Amino acid sequence: MHMEIPRLPVDFMNDDHDHAAEQLEAMLAALPAYPADGATLAQACRAFLDHNREHFGREEVAMQATGFPPYPVHKNEHERALDWLAGLTAGIAAGSADPAMVVRVIGQEIPAWFIQHIQTMDWATANWIASH
Repeated sequence: MHMEIPRLPVDFMNDDHDHAAEQLEAMLAALPAYPADGATLAQACRAFLDHNREHFGREEVAMQATGFPPYPVHKNEHERALDWLAGLTAGIAAGSADPAMVVRVIGQEIPAWFIQHIQTMDWATANWIASH
C-alpha cells in the first residue's frame, strides 16, 4: 500500500509526514503475522507512536511561535491521537488486543485518520506557519 501524502508549505511537516508514512507501512507489513508475532507489530507501533509524539511537539512549538489561533484545538487532537495510539500499542505488546480490531485500526482507521489530519488541521496550520 502506497499512500499519497498531501504536500504542505512547511518542509519539516512534509519530512515528518513522509517518515510517519514509512512507519505506518512497517506496521501494515507486520500486520499479517499478528497475533502469532506480536513483538514485531508492537515495535512498529511504538516507533510510529514515538515519531508522532516528536512530530506533534515540533508542530506545537511552531504553532506557539507564530501565534496560531486554534492551537488548543490542534493540540487536543494530538493528545487524543497519542492516547489512541498508546492504548493500541500497549494492547498489542501485552497480547490482549483483539486481532480483528487491530487489523481494522491499523489497516483502515489509522491511515484514514493520518490523511484526514494532514488535509484539515495540518493544512490550516502549515498555511498559517508559512505566512507568519
